[in-house]
Amino acid sequence: MFRSLVIVLQAMLAVAFLVGLFAQVVVIPTAAADEVAFFPPYESVRVPFVTFAIVFVACGQVLLVALWGVLHRAGKGTVFEPGALAWTNIAIGAVAAAAVVLASVCGYVFFTDIPTPYDGMELLGLWMGSGAATLVAAVLACMLLVVRYWHRHAIAQRAELEQVV
Repeated sequence: MFRSLVIVLQAMLAVAFLVGLFAQVVVIPTAAADEVAFFPPYESVRVPFVTFAIVFVACGQVLLVALWGVLHRAGKGTVFEPGALAWTNIAIGAVAAAAVVLASVCGYVFFTDIPTPYDGMELLGLWMGSGAATLVAAVLACMLLVVRYWHRHAIAQRAELEQVV
């Protein structure tokens, strides 16, 4: 049962990765073009926001690859070997990079004069939302650092136990 669960989870990660790729290639550029068609003054901020979105999705894809690697090791029973820490480090890096992208969006919205079709409240929402998401991503990266510490500690305990036995 465990091996079949690993295979199902890996398949779901592969689908999520492909959905992210589709979003990067089709959805994000098309949505940006539609917004510019709806409100032409958005053309000045189209490239930065498309770039932010594509890089953010890429961070998510790197995280999915790291999770794939952890699942692969779980399926082989090698999660508690020193090489497994690399996947944890990759996950931490991906989440930290996503936090940097979100902080960049927050700063860009705050310091750039972005035209709006309405009263500007959507910019306030974008600024506050990206700020809150930055905080959440930073907290998640810190939690992953704790998980990495526990993981490293478990690897050390297993190595010690193997020496005793």
